[in-house]
Amino acid sequence: MPYRRLPNTDQARLRTLRAIIGASATQQGDSVVSYKSQLEAKTWLQNFEQAISLYQQMYERQIASNKDFQEVFQNAKLYLSHFMQVLNMSIIRGEIKAEIKQLYHLPTNASSMPDFSSADDLIEAGAHIMEGEAERIRLGGTPLYNPTIAKVNVHYDIFKEYRLNQLSLQQNTQRYAAQVNAMRESVDALIADIWNQIEATFLSLPPYQRLETCKSWGVIYYYRRGEALLTPSDDLPKPQVEIQDIVVSEEIKIEIEPESALQEHLLFDESERQEFAASSSKMHTLLQKKKRNRTTAQSSLLSLFFNN
Repeated sequence: MPYRRLPNTDQARLRTLRAIIGASATQQGDSVVSYKSQLEAKTWLQNFEQAISLYQQMYERQIASNKDFQEVFQNAKLYLSHFMQVLNMSIIRGEIKAEIKQLYHLPTNASSMPDFSSADDLIEAGAHIMEGEAERIRLGGTPLYNPTIAKVNVHYDIFKEYRLNQLSLQQNTQRYAAQVNAMRESVDALIADIWNQIEATFLSLPPYQRLETCKSWGVIYYYRRGEALLTPSDDLPKPQVEIQDIVVSEEIKIEIEPESALQEHLLFDESERQEFAASSSKMHTLLQKKKRNRTTAQSSLLSLFFNN
């Protein structure tokens, strides 16, 4: 008999609950699944399906928004890096002192560039560039062009807006994912309880019929490696082994010979037997006397045989 295993995906859980509810709606007679379990299955199906739908919608929105966010991220990164290149070129030409880079939280080395590898790094470095450029101009510095700090600031603000929206979508996606994850344990416990009720109801059926009937109720079975598949022939009654009669090749027969046949094989006739009995009686008497008189008994015994 194959073993059962709980669904390991959310879609498989939904299919199992739908199969249980559908089979329960068509059952007749005694209830296979209790009415309480049927009501719980309907409730959990609705709530779990709604939670999965909200999670999928939020996740898809996050994925779609991430494409636009990456584009905005690259534009802001491009404008900020170009602005810093213009600043470094001005320092190299001697138009701006190298010490001015301290306003941008950067070392005085003219070739140094801020880290723009990630969104968080870009947020931090962009804020330092905006503040540093505003302070340099306040101290009497000449504004830089191509690109101007105003244009850089526009792309930087757009990036920050997309960044906040992307963070909000990520938080919503994580919240819905946590709700779905928390519901999985309860759904699995309900499915296991209903499967126990189903298998207990059809326990008396033959193996193949019990397997197919339980599967129609949503129970999921898996065969072990090397395990033979159940077929309708497994439900057929097994042939009984007949005990064959032991055949006796030779019969042992005991034949009783008739009385006439026995008389033919006698060594003595009736008169001889009487004479032999008398001789035996005399011999017995002489042997008794032998103890008292050995010589007399011996001579008498010899005369018994030779005088006749």
